[in-house]
Amino acid sequence: MEPRFALGLPEDARMIRQKVFVEEQGYHNEFTGDDGPCWCLVLYYNKQPIATGRLLEIDPETYRIGRVAVLQEYRGKKIGTYLLKFLEVKIKTLGGHRAILHAQLEKKGFYEKCGYRVSDEGTIDYDEGHPHVMMEKELKRKNPRKRPSYY
Repeated sequence: MEPRFALGLPEDARMIRQKVFVEEQGYHNEFTGDDGPCWCLVLYYNKQPIATGRLLEIDPETYRIGRVAVLQEYRGKKIGTYLLKFLEVKIKTLGGHRAILHAQLEKKGFYEKCGYRVSDEGTIDYDEGHPHVMMEKELKRKNPRKRPSYY
């Protein structure tokens, strides 16, 4: 599996989102032009695009993960989990330590297995009639700097 990051919306990511969100799930407002400032990730298998997701900086410490999509024939193979891990690593390389996302309610269990928890509000809201909930995860640094001890 090969990950590729790009700023903006690559054509392969557009194709995946069209199939998953528009054709399968019935969203109508998928492409609103808000991908420009985002880091977009596309995963490839045998040079074929199979999954995508994006990152938007909320503040220097917080990034919003969005538009996570895996083509139907690759679901159930942990591709979504790998995709999230790649996005989380990118957040850390950009200096962030907190990820938030607006999860489809039916996908909440998947995100919980990946370490996300429902945000304090826990309010269910609707995006084009589909119930969603805000979730978050604190990203730990592998080797946090130790403060010098003066005692």
